[in-house]
Amino acid sequence: MEKLYGWTGKILRIDLTSGEKQILPTHELVERFIGGRGFTAKIYWDEVSPSTDALSPENPLIIMTGPLAGTPAIAGSRWFISGKSPLLYPDQYGLGSVGGTLGAELKAAGYDGIIISGRASKPSYLSISDGRVEIKDAQGLWGLETYETLQRIRAAEGEKAQTACIGPAGENRVRVALAMSENGACGGSGFGAVMGSKNLKAITVKGTGKVETAHPEMLKQINQQIHSLIKGKVLMDPSIEGIELIKRSPCRGCPGGCPRGLYKHSSGVEEVRKNCQSSYVYYSLDRRYHEGEGTEASFFATSLCNRYGLCTQEMGNMLRWLDKCVQQGIFSDEGTGIPFSKMGSLEFIETLIQKMVARQGFGDVLAEGTIRAARIAGKGSEKLLAGTINKTGFNSNAYNPRYFISNAVFYATESTSTMNQLHEVCFPIMRWVMWYATDGASSPFSTEVMQNIARRFWKSEKAVDFSTYEGKAKVACIIQDREYAKENLVACDFLYPLITADGAEDHVGDPTLESRLLSAVTGMNINETEYYQTGERIFNLQRAIQGREGRAGRKDDTLDEFNFTQAIEVEEGFLGIFNPEFMLPGPGGELISRRGCVVERDKFEKMMDEYYALRGWDVKTGLQKKEKLEVLSLSEIIPEMEKRNLIISG
Repeated sequence: MEKLYGWTGKILRIDLTSGEKQILPTHELVERFIGGRGFTAKIYWDEVSPSTDALSPENPLIIMTGPLAGTPAIAGSRWFISGKSPLLYPDQYGLGSVGGTLGAELKAAGYDGIIISGRASKPSYLSISDGRVEIKDAQGLWGLETYETLQRIRAAEGEKAQTACIGPAGENRVRVALAMSENGACGGSGFGAVMGSKNLKAITVKGTGKVETAHPEMLKQINQQIHSLIKGKVLMDPSIEGIELIKRSPCRGCPGGCPRGLYKHSSGVEEVRKNCQSSYVYYSLDRRYHEGEGTEASFFATSLCNRYGLCTQEMGNMLRWLDKCVQQGIFSDEGTGIPFSKMGSLEFIETLIQKMVARQGFGDVLAEGTIRAARIAGKGSEKLLAGTINKTGFNSNAYNPRYFISNAVFYATESTSTMNQLHEVCFPIMRWVMWYATDGASSPFSTEVMQNIARRFWKSEKAVDFSTYEGKAKVACIIQDREYAKENLVACDFLYPLITADGAEDHVGDPTLESRLLSAVTGMNINETEYYQTGERIFNLQRAIQGREGRAGRKDDTLDEFNFTQAIEVEEGFLGIFNPEFMLPGPGGELISRRGCVVERDKFEKMMDEYYALRGWDVKTGLQKKEKLEVLSLSEIIPEMEKRNLIISG
């Protein structure tokens, strides 16, 4: 492409050890890899070996935006923090998806992304102001919590500066640590620990540039259509006791379609919250300990995680595992110095987090993350990981495949987070559940509307027949390709794909929006099918990365055993409250219940046969085929895959 629109054309590379700075051109990446997840996967493949330690100076910290960031495109300013994750087990390729404003500001400064390698000789932060790039002294910031760090850097760099920083957890290389940005935005998968390992307290960016778009009028029309489709979208604020909304706090370029907002607690503390897992990390334990009543503990548990720089998703996994261990008598107050007998109290969560962050006593074990902690602690605690987290370290029970059959493929084939793929299935179903639970009073998304959605987005009404495995492999392929394409942009998971449309007469959204946005911003003239192929390309590249790092084919494409042997009887959260009988659409719109169901092993294996065939991979081994990678313009990765016996010809 002669002139780039949407992209700036530059990636900043900086070595913290030497201070050397370099500009890499984006031109060679854009047509095949688009941005975001695509850029991170390509750079990771080229630069990170399987033997690289996640907490070594050699592990690059990769920060990438997409072509929509910094443009008027609605809800497209997210960014990725990536590299080899110290949280996943074992260390392997991982990503954290981050909202807020830093991505758009990075584009305004003139960069599509940053690659940070090496290790600073002392605590430092990276300051980027258009073309001026400096490594600054952060010794006065070391030890500070995230909110105070953000405040001090803003005072030093100016109000326009957008920052991602770590708290004490990252400084102490706690594998659960994240990078915290403005407006409550954060990036997990342990990359706070990676920043700490590099002596990097923060990255701050401000820019004065403007990102040009190829077809501004076309983009304006698409934005208008999006506004019309989301009209009437109902916001669900966090159901936490003692808070009130002060103001909505959407990410840059977003119309405020999610419940992210600044909330004031009855204690006087004001912090950003949104209605997702982060708000509820301690909710159930708090209510259980206080005999059904919620207290301030729920609010302050999330606050503590944010301030120290801990990932609430991983803390949720750890708390579920610890709860099982305590019930089995494996851990106690006396043996750990942590008041497990008061689990659910504010005292317990404060003590637990403080000891983890400081790596004191048993907290040092827990600072290694749930899987590693179980292996270190022993005493049978490893067995209690089952049903809590999968073998790489993610929640193994969210939107479980015993409930939603097509989700089985996502769990089986992914080593990184499957959450966006799970959302594509379950966000629309949650709106159907509200229709079912209230006899249509609170939602227009009837079974008939869901069938119309299925035909438009997943190419078959069978997609919302949850009584059968038929067609679910095809649904999984469509969803994975679309979600990877979306993450190349990098577009908001809450808004895209816009499946349920309150503002449309038939309530069915438009699957062409993302490809049209990409065309309007960049001038690529890419249609819906071609757009999905960009996702398929990156999905296959990630599959190759997984293979190189030890996850090779069908033998590793498995579900945790409990999915096959333990019938699902209880579901927590929204679905548990509004759909306790596990009702879902079945054949011809008839309603069926998934309560008491398991994943049927023989049908799962048959579904995987179909999946591999649709992917163009070898059905027997699940390995990729050379011919498929050539079709996807990934020929450059073939020689190494052949050397490692990760590919099949013919």
